[in-house]
Amino acid sequence: MARSKASSIFKFASEGPGDTARLAGLFAAALEGGTAIFLEGPIGSGKTFFVRELAKALGAKKLPVSASFNLMRSYGGRLKLYHFDLFRAGAEDMENIGLDEYIGREDGVTAVEWPGEGGEVFEGLDPLRMEFCLAGGDRRVIKVSARGAAAALPGKIYKKWKK
Repeated sequence: MARSKASSIFKFASEGPGDTARLAGLFAAALEGGTAIFLEGPIGSGKTFFVRELAKALGAKKLPVSASFNLMRSYGGRLKLYHFDLFRAGAEDMENIGLDEYIGREDGVTAVEWPGEGGEVFEGLDPLRMEFCLAGGDRRVIKVSARGAAAALPGKIYKKWKK
């Protein structure tokens, strides 16, 4: 599958956890089944918090915690949320964790923290990419980019964010 060259990049300035939770809610309302989200940034930058708030906004009863010791957890709601945390995974683990069985499933959204080791599993994908940047204290800048079919999504969310 050829990757689309059309892309969009938006920066969301979060003043703290409340803003990040609001952003997760906006994404949850707009996401469709089959979407993959890659979350990158340093430890403590808010990736897992965002995934937790995304699950809450999707209607999950049980909320995510860091999946670092489990690699994958799933949560129910309007859409299922498949949460992968690849912080402790290596390239050799990709074949055994079943990530390729979840990416693109129409019944849910796949959120992948630390996607760097995904390698061949991610070839041909056009995920939403979220880069969490520390901006002092609880503030974050969350850069969101998308290509292909999802390229318009960050712009739609940005318009709602600015209201």
